[in-house]
Amino acid sequence: MSGYFSMEGRYNRAKYFLSILVIGIIGYGLAFLVGLLLRESADLSTISAIIWIIWLVIAVISAFPVVKRLHDLNRPGTHYWLLLIPLYNIYLAILLLFSPGSDGPNEYGSDPLAAKKKKEKSA
Repeated sequence: MSGYFSMEGRYNRAKYFLSILVIGIIGYGLAFLVGLLLRESADLSTISAIIWIIWLVIAVISAFPVVKRLHDLNRPGTHYWLLLIPLYNIYLAILLLFSPGSDGPNEYGSDPLAAKKKKEKSA
């Protein structure tokens, strides 16, 4: 399996959900801590700039699991940009969370659930 900071490979639904959840918790936590720690010592524009930088970094980091999940659905990573389209982004987010990935290997890698499926068949 390729590394976390790579857009190669595939993520199943569970791994995708956990990745996005952890990234979200870290992002909100960092933004909260920055706001809390700097509320007295810095002006509002400085705090806002730091929080925007945090959100930009979080947006870039969250692109990795999204692209891997798109690969699991046998879609190209460029479909990530469709998340910028209002209303369609809701449909795509639901699809990423709830739609099962393609069975077996596809052009983006092997099935992330292949070992589990083999174990179930042999039992």
